[in-house]
Parts: sequence; structure tokens; C-alpha cells
Amino acid sequence: INNGIRIEKHKLEPGDLVFFSGNRNGIITHVGIYVGGNKFIGSQTSTGVAYAELDGVYWGPRFVGYGRY
Repeated sequence: INNGIRIEKHKLEPGDLVFFSGNRNGIITHVGIYVGGNKFIGSQTSTGVAYAELDGVYWGPRFVGYGRY
């Protein structure tokens, strides 16, 4: 996230990266690719490669930031 351009949610475009902290301490442990419609695609052990909601029950609280590279 430090090497890219940080962007705000309202400026998200498909292809932007979305960063999450699995342990909620701010250390990035997961990265997804924004696809539009408040969704991203990522690879999770529970679902494999799948679409998920940015502000869903699991990912919403783990959100760290958005970046464009």
C-alpha cells in the first residue's frame, strides 16, 4: 500500500487493490482486486477464489485501505 497511490472509496475503479488485516492490527495479511459494485475478488482458504463484499461481515472490520498501482 505504501508504494502505490492511496485512493478513497468513492474513487475506486476495477483493478484497484484492496488491503485487509486478518488479525486487525493493521498489518496487511490479505489483498483483493476491486471488481466494481462494492465487490472484490480474492482467494480465501474457506472459499477458494471468490467474490466478496467490501463491507461484508467478515471483510468490513478488517479493511485497511485501497491502492492503485
